[in-house]
Amino acid sequence: MGDAYHPDGYIMKTTFRSILLIILLTGLALTAFSQQSGELYNAIVKMDSLFFSAQNECDLEKYASFLSEDFEFFHDKGGFTASKDDEMKGMGIFCGEEQRTRQPIRRELIDGTLKVYPMDNYGAMEFCEHVFYLQINDGTEKVVGSGKMTALWKLINNEWKLTRVISYDHQPLAEIELSSETLNQYVGDYVLPDRVVNVVREGKLLRATDITNGKPGWNTELFPESENTFYFNYENIVYEFIKKGSTVTTLNIYENGVLIEKAERK
Repeated sequence: MGDAYHPDGYIMKTTFRSILLIILLTGLALTAFSQQSGELYNAIVKMDSLFFSAQNECDLEKYASFLSEDFEFFHDKGGFTASKDDEMKGMGIFCGEEQRTRQPIRRELIDGTLKVYPMDNYGAMEFCEHVFYLQINDGTEKVVGSGKMTALWKLINNEWKLTRVISYDHQPLAEIELSSETLNQYVGDYVLPDRVVNVVREGKLLRATDITNGKPGWNTELFPESENTFYFNYENIVYEFIKKGSTVTTLNIYENGVLIEKAERK
């Protein structure tokens, strides 16, 4: 949904779906046939920019105008969206007040990654990569992820429409990358009056889990922004680990820049 985010008949739909899946699953080398200049390329670059501007701005009417009536969307995390109506329902949630307050996300194309492939008697296929930013309420942004997209564009009544989108290879991405040795320093339990915050290393990130009465509950990824500070991929919350000498002793939790909790390491 929103990454993204004329009926042709069963045979045409199945054929194009098969083409997309074959390309993704087998890594078919089409580079020699791609366009990164010319009239078709420029047209798809413009459409990509307009489409994702509508998503970033949550202009739902404009966003819907880019989708064909038989639109389908495949997402490696969110699953299959079977219709334009279902996509717009999902976008309604994505752009709803609660979601936009907690997690306003902006998508940005990675320069040099957009490639266009002509599709005879149909339109064009687009490949690109992008990054996602969490927009902080103080006007700054923090990177939170990356992803790839394959899309089919079709000329319908002289207007470009998205008919199929596959959004995949979504990965968490942080402001900086810390070594395993640095991340491992923060692994442990941090005690608060009502719960224990358990911190573990998870790949290039940390994960914090609230333990209440011995039972794990809410948890979230922690993205490094400095050697000892980490942020969420939603809201404006920062975890800061404090050392005494070479030993990590304290976890400070900030919300919108204000210290709200202080936990001592067990």
